[in-house]
Amino acid sequence: MQSSSSNKHSKKRSTSSLSYRSAQNASYRQLDDERRKKRHSAEESQSGGHSGSRTKSAVPDNRYDTRNSRPPKRKKNRGCLGRILLPLILLILIIFALFFLFLRSAFNKVEKYELNMSDIVVNDKDDNMNNYQTIALFGVDNQDNKIKDVGSRTDTIIIVSINKSSKDVKLMSIYRDTYVSIDGEYDKINAAYAYGGPEQAINTINRNLDLNITDFATVNFKALADAVDILGGIELTIKSEKELENLNDYIGNMNKINGGDSPKFNEVGTYTFDGNQAVAYSRIRYMEGGDHERANHQRLVVEGIVKKVKQQPWKLKALADTVIPQCKTSLSTGDMTSLTMSLLRYSIVDSQAYPFESVDERYGGIYYGFPLTVYSNTVQAHEYLYGTKDYEPTEELGRISDKVEAVTDDLGY
Repeated sequence: MQSSSSNKHSKKRSTSSLSYRSAQNASYRQLDDERRKKRHSAEESQSGGHSGSRTKSAVPDNRYDTRNSRPPKRKKNRGCLGRILLPLILLILIIFALFFLFLRSAFNKVEKYELNMSDIVVNDKDDNMNNYQTIALFGVDNQDNKIKDVGSRTDTIIIVSINKSSKDVKLMSIYRDTYVSIDGEYDKINAAYAYGGPEQAINTINRNLDLNITDFATVNFKALADAVDILGGIELTIKSEKELENLNDYIGNMNKINGGDSPKFNEVGTYTFDGNQAVAYSRIRYMEGGDHERANHQRLVVEGIVKKVKQQPWKLKALADTVIPQCKTSLSTGDMTSLTMSLLRYSIVDSQAYPFESVDERYGGIYYGFPLTVYSNTVQAHEYLYGTKDYEPTEELGRISDKVEAVTDDLGY
């Protein structure tokens, strides 16, 4: 009895042991036989003279016939697309990595300056400043194109405010003749770098505007001219005959300092300026607007350079190789590389100049620019740079403001 039972079970197992594929094939063959019988019957009825369209059963039905099935074309296309995209992505990554390494190599050639942070005075009262990276840019006025730690007056001072989230950039020039406190002694702000190098220049800005700057970059005339030439020039406008006359004088001076033979301009208008012409444009001073217009020219040159870099990012390596060795900065190689790699995301959304309200006047036989007042101008600077509403300046800045206001009162303002 046991053997008979086991035989039955074995028969059941052998019947159910057909694979999924073999069971399906058996079903397909059965369906094909039925379909052929129906098609044969339909053909006989048509040959017998009966009219009418072919019956539905006579139409070949391939839904169940896997012999002529083909893989969907979409899958094939996906395979081709993948074979094309993968090497392209790898190539882009390799180029990106090589470019990154090239930049780091170039930035290693910059003259690094280690700030003595124990001597740097910063203000942390405005919490909004933590959401921004703030850098001081200095352009030194040296006829020999050398960047000295002391003894060089800053022809250009620009505060760069970078929103860490949006990457929006704002530029704020500081007029070189601005009357400020330099460690309690009052003088033009462009003298601070000459008296005590980058530390003194940064401290002067921080104390007179309640800022927290701890990084800077300094360039000379030649570096700026080289940058413009590598980019193929920048577009600038000569607006008046007096501006034209002064510009041509400075172009001659820049040809002597940097070398070269940049041509002078014959009439007012908009032109593509080469390196020496652009630097000369940024140095014009004796014209309507004086130091105010000069600071505006400097911002226009910076904006023009950034615009051309964004249009020609492939020139970043050449710029780094040529310009960086002529600069001095406290920024690390990593910081400079990060800033450069993010350059295409940056957008200069505005540029202004400090003081926003001021008066130009002689005092003690020397020409100065006096803020009206230091207090109110500082409040406006924080709103402009960091979006801070109703900023309350520090007590030290209040004392500086009182001192400058006493001088402007004596001058009748």
